[in-house]
Amino acid sequence: MTTVAVTIPDTTTTVTITDTATVTLDVSDYRSTVESGALVVDIRSRAQRERQGVLAGAVAVEARPVVDLLDPRSAAPLAVVDEGREVVLVSDDGLDAELFALELHSRGVRGVRAVDGGHDALRAAGSLGLLSNAEHLLRERSAISAH
Repeated sequence: MTTVAVTIPDTTTTVTITDTATVTLDVSDYRSTVESGALVVDIRSRAQRERQGVLAGAVAVEARPVVDLLDPRSAAPLAVVDEGREVVLVSDDGLDAELFALELHSRGVRGVRAVDGGHDALRAAGSLGLLSNAEHLLRERSAISAH
């Protein structure tokens, strides 16, 4: 078990967590996690998505507001977010996603995990386009587009 203290980017918030494994998801578990109903949120910047390509099946959200959008108790969460909903965050290398998952964890929001290694690891594993037709993801993209 590891104890980590991190400061969330663009904030003064410091989070101490004793087990980072609670907020990371191994690439080998990505497919089964999404197939079981997890919402995938791509927090890479627009420029990164344009350069690296989209993540099929993911909802693209800029990193800065992602914490409030994924906290069901915030003033304006995404319509598809509720208590207990599993969420998978993806950043380019996984580090930003892990920091935001830690911030949400510190707020008491459970079930939010970051793909260990991020988009880079998903690309290396050949997992970028596997889930574009998952029924719950298609339905949720429509709901978020109308949000």
